[in-house]
Amino acid sequence: MIPMLEVFPSVPGMLIYIAALMLLLLQFAVLLHSMQDKGSKRSLRCAVLHFIVSFLIVGLMLCAANAYKILDPGEVLVPGSLPDRIFSVPWIVFAAWDIWAAWMTFLQIRQYFRYVKTHLAQNAVKETLDWLPVGVCISDTEGTVLLYNLKIDALSQNLTDQHLLDSRSFWEQVTKKGTAQDHGYLLQTTDGHAYLFTKTPLTLHEKGKEKHFEQMIASDMTDAYRITQELTANNKHLKEVQYRMKEVAAYERSLIAAREIIKARTAVHNQMGSVLLSGKYYLDHPDGMNEAELLRLLEYNNYFLLREAENQEKETDVLQKALKTAQCIGVTVEFKGTLPERETAREILAQAIEQCAANTVRHAEGNCITVTLTETDEQIIAEFRNNGKAPEQPVTETGGLLYLRKAAEAAGGTVTVQSTPVFVLTVSVPKT
Repeated sequence: MIPMLEVFPSVPGMLIYIAALMLLLLQFAVLLHSMQDKGSKRSLRCAVLHFIVSFLIVGLMLCAANAYKILDPGEVLVPGSLPDRIFSVPWIVFAAWDIWAAWMTFLQIRQYFRYVKTHLAQNAVKETLDWLPVGVCISDTEGTVLLYNLKIDALSQNLTDQHLLDSRSFWEQVTKKGTAQDHGYLLQTTDGHAYLFTKTPLTLHEKGKEKHFEQMIASDMTDAYRITQELTANNKHLKEVQYRMKEVAAYERSLIAAREIIKARTAVHNQMGSVLLSGKYYLDHPDGMNEAELLRLLEYNNYFLLREAENQEKETDVLQKALKTAQCIGVTVEFKGTLPERETAREILAQAIEQCAANTVRHAEGNCITVTLTETDEQIIAEFRNNGKAPEQPVTETGGLLYLRKAAEAAGGTVTVQSTPVFVLTVSVPKT
């Protein structure tokens, strides 16, 4: 068989050497990947053994090639030396070694890709966390961040202008800027998104010992927050519509009652006109009328008119009218103290009751007003409170409150509005 020495200077010999060097580099790359991924120990041992054997064989081949290159023209290798023995091996052996090394490298690469497809890499958990739309942060009880994803780091930069390094300080910013919810804090970022931040403890058992951690989750609640805001606005609008409907219903009942009274009065007045005409006719023709029947008609009409006058006198009290108006819209008025007797004071007090009753239903969502009356030497002071919620913003005096102030000041009194911590309307009028 032809030894390697005769083939080495030719193209086939150079191809054998080049193939051996390239396969050695490829085996080294396979070995590095096997060590980094920490896969099967058997595969790692095969990769190490294959690389060492290939390294030794390629080293011997390079040693022989170097000895051959330094020979002078006509000079031969020293018989029995290591380069001479290497080049004495048939070239087919080296070619077979290259083929075998290529096949083994191919098997190792295929085994590596199979392992990658069926096993998790070291950074697989981190990459998965980074792709989550939910912000996740794991830290120890001192606030040192151990694991976090890109989402919560971006939120940290949005809120604190820095990367997430300390979970405790980041949570303090969340609690400071967010709104407390049942399970965490709702916070709206500068880009218009809303997130629900929750924090829960984690306990891991390892070798009989407990390790405590803290888990922070930031869930995107933008759509739910927008829907909640819309529902809140709609509910507020419905409350106003409900109040308007109550007012319209009460006003409609008053119109119906007034219409019936007008009909009754018209009928009585018409009948009274006929009675007067009958009386005139009786005076002119006493023999042509039944005196008993005429007297009965006069008695009936006089009785109705007298009762009508009494009812009108009873309804002239503006304070009682204001209480009925409040009752019609579902508001109860409770008094503490003595009601004033002066007509002007009662009118201003009635106007204040009507205004407070309307605002209690419309804004405070309450159903009861408490009026505390006190007196000084010169003034009567009335404080109005309700059982509804406190105003979210300072009360602006418009509409009814503005008219109430003008009426009180025209009578020599004052009006004071308190918005926090609860709504209190104070009205003072002179006693005389």
